[in-house]
Amino acid sequence: MADLIRSILTPLNDAQNGPEPLLDTLEAYFQACCCSTEAAKTLHLSVRAVTYRLHRVRVLTGYDVDNPDDRLALQVAVAGARLLGWPHQELPISD
Repeated sequence: MADLIRSILTPLNDAQNGPEPLLDTLEAYFQACCCSTEAAKTLHLSVRAVTYRLHRVRVLTGYDVDNPDDRLALQVAVAGARLLGWPHQELPISD
């Protein structure tokens, strides 16, 4: 799981405000069944802010939530990041 998070999500560290806002956006988006409007309500943001953040995820990671394969990879990586406490905790080193 740590390798998946490293390969998919660690580029989010390059975001201006760090990875957390983008992770929050991805998590809300997935919980809202990929509906930007519902995710925006959950996050108390505009739909435009949510779509901008999703665009930033695509630019930084190369993964696009509109592509089903990319969406699945992002969803699994975000779930794993939350379970492992990333980015607040270091990821375990793989053998």
